Parts: sequence; C-alpha cells; structure tokens
Amino acid sequence: MKILLRRLAHVATFDAEDRELAGADILTDGPRITAISHDLPAEGVDRVIDGNGLLALPGLINAHQHLYQASMRTLPPLERSGMPRFLGLQNELVLQRWRDGRFAADAVGASARAALTESVLGGVTTVADQHTIFPGDAPEPYVEAVIEAATEVGVRLHAGRGSVTFSRARGGMVDDVFAEPIDAIIRHAEQLIADHHDPEPYAMTRIVLAPSGVVSDVPEIFTAFAGLAAAHPGVRLHTHLHHHEDTRFAQARFGTSPWRILAEHGFANDRLWVAHAVTPPPEEIAEYAAAGVGVAHIPAADLKLGWGLAPVRRYLDAGVTLGFGTTGSMTNDGANLLGDLRVAALAHRAHRTEPEQWPTVRELLAMATRGSAACLGRPDLGSLAPGQAADIACWDLTTVDRAGTHDPLATLLFTGLSDLASLVLVNGEVVVEDGHATRTDANATARRLRALVEPR
Repeated sequence: MKILLRRLAHVATFDAEDRELAGADILTDGPRITAISHDLPAEGVDRVIDGNGLLALPGLINAHQHLYQASMRTLPPLERSGMPRFLGLQNELVLQRWRDGRFAADAVGASARAALTESVLGGVTTVADQHTIFPGDAPEPYVEAVIEAATEVGVRLHAGRGSVTFSRARGGMVDDVFAEPIDAIIRHAEQLIADHHDPEPYAMTRIVLAPSGVVSDVPEIFTAFAGLAAAHPGVRLHTHLHHHEDTRFAQARFGTSPWRILAEHGFANDRLWVAHAVTPPPEEIAEYAAAGVGVAHIPAADLKLGWGLAPVRRYLDAGVTLGFGTTGSMTNDGANLLGDLRVAALAHRAHRTEPEQWPTVRELLAMATRGSAACLGRPDLGSLAPGQAADIACWDLTTVDRAGTHDPLATLLFTGLSDLASLVLVNGEVVVEDGHATRTDANATARRLRALVEPR
C-alpha cells in the first residue's frame, strides 16, 4: 500500500545529514519510505493523509523494557526503594502470582499488550523486551506470548530471552524457583531463533539473548549466549550493567567490575548493548566505545531507584553509541518514552555543570531514534530517508498547550499536556490515527490488565 503524508508542518529526519524540512511530504510504499520532499505527486497513491500541523519523526525506539511488569505499577513498597528491596518484592509478587495461577503465559501476554499499546500511542514503533522470569521446572511460553502481543498491536519487537541462573541456593538474590539450567535456556533460545527470528531488513520480530546480569547469572551463561549469537545473523546480546548493586555484587563475588566479567565471557563486542550503565568506572568508557557496545539510557527509573544519572556527556564525547529506554513498570510505572525524554532533558541540568554539557533536545531525540536503532543493530530503523523502514510518528503542534512555540522539537519535549501521538505508521501500516490505536481496543486491553491485579 502506498501512503502519502502531505504537507507535514515539520519533518525531522535524523538522517546522516540531520535534515529538517518544513511543509514536506513523505511517501511510503509497503514497508519502506520511497521519497521525502515537497509537493510529491499523488498519482498511484492508495491513501493521502493531511499532515497539516503535524511534526513527523522516525518512530521512537525503546531500547530496554520488561513488558511483563505492566501489571506491577505504583506498588507502595517501591515508592522509596533501592535495588535489594525491589528484587525481593519482585520475587515475592511474581512467586505468589505464579502459585495462584496468575503468572501464566496469557497473563504475561496481557501485560505486554497493555504496555505495547501505551507505547505505540506514544509514538514508539519498536520495543526491545527482556523477559528474565521463568518460574518452575517447565516454564510457560512467556516470550512467545509477548511476540504474539506485539504482532496484534503492530509494533516491531526485539524479544529478549533472558535468564536467571544464580539463585539463593548458590548465594544469589533470586528465589531458587526462578533459576534455570543453562542447557534448558539454550535449547529454548535456539527454538525461539528458529521459530521467530527474522534477520532481514524491515523485520518485525528478532530474538535477543539477554541474561539478567551478574547479580542474577553465572558467568557460563554469558559464554553460552555469546556463542549462540555469533552463530546467527542479527541475533544480538543485551544485559544490565553498572548500577550500584551489580557493581557492589561483582566486586564482592569476583573482585572486579561487571564489565570485566562480561568481557572475560564473550560479551565485549559490537553485538552487545547494555541497560543503565549509571556508574561506570571512568576508565572503562573508552573500552565500551572501542568494543562497539551500545548503552541504553534509562533516566526515569534510575532516578526513581536513587541511582542518579548515567554520564551521558562523557559517553557522547567518547563515541559510545547511546540509545534510550524506559525499563519495566515496576520501577518506571509506565511505558512513556517521550515523557522520559523530558525527564532527561531536565534532570541532566540538576548537576552544577556548564550549560554546554547538558544534552540538547536533538541529542536526546537522536538517542531515542537512530541511537536506539544502532543499539539493536537495525540500520533500517531510526531515521527518515528513502529506503528506510516506514516507521513514522507524528504529533500535533497546533493544540493550545503548544501555542506560541518556536522550535518544533523543543516543543515536543518541553510543552504539551499529553505525549500521545496523533498518527503512527509501523512498516507502512497506520497503527495510530487521530490519537487512537487502530489494531487493538485500548479500553478492553486496560480492562484485561486491571483484572489481573485485582485481589482474589
């Protein structure tokens, strides 16, 4: 299907030249963009959409999520909670739900469906999920349920097969019921790759090998995952790195930093991107850049947990690839990437640094588009240009809460009563129109999720 977005108020391409165009058109043909220019002809086009008053960006890319957590928002004990308490409560809550039959694959799918619907309504077109919780001796098809939910909503998904292999019985923090044997994890990962991984351009689903991290995993799983990823094109590696707890834990357990553990077990390469990276030893930052490792910045959750802010300017200056993510709703309480970009734009000014050190609006939006795309190994995503995927998110600049503004991109981050997008295309298909999801019933999705959290 050919779609022409006509006379968009402003188009920010985030292409190699960072072009920004006023009053421009975008033409899509199936999954790809074929032209961006002014006054494109409408002959042979199946649908013309009026872009008057709309700001168009590449679809936002959430480079780190835990979609199963959407039913665990605003838990009172977590309002003021550090990492050990968070992990303990997560274990208790999931274990109880699992024993009650409320942590089955359909429940995880319902949580994912809600978070993905929220995401696409906010202009997110690609989500990288990391599912690490597989209780019991015969875990349910949780990752498969998340893939099904993404297909229904119409969002691209990088589905992370996570792991927990270091349980309390071995000195870890996680209940033994969540720990899996390495051979079982690898068998499932191989099956997911065979059944769902698409390495081709414009792929809607890819598989990621995503151990939880050094707090919850034995080193052997990193080695096994690294070897499996190397054998399959487009399969990438992902894990948590350098928040305060895993730094403390790695020093106590191994006498070194989490990064050194990853490097010693095959993870220090350009297939890897990591989440958080709040407190890296300064001397390691150049090593991340040299290895081609990406970092997903997670400012809202990092602030809520009291970890502080990742050294974004140091990363940028060192040439580290920076993406952007929300993490899961136990620590973020939402899936609003644009809202978290606003948090980042303000929070990085809290330190007494010179204004020249603050990340700019365009730097932050670049992180959430082409930066996240680079983390995921997706050169076909993250920018608007002929040949790129037809993933386009548009926001209305004409509302009263955005009146009187001058810079369209600053308008998106610093003004507005709502972060909801007006129009979103994924792979050339309209999945949000007039601020409403077209493929799912958002109200029914919300009702299903509410039912999951009601006491029994």
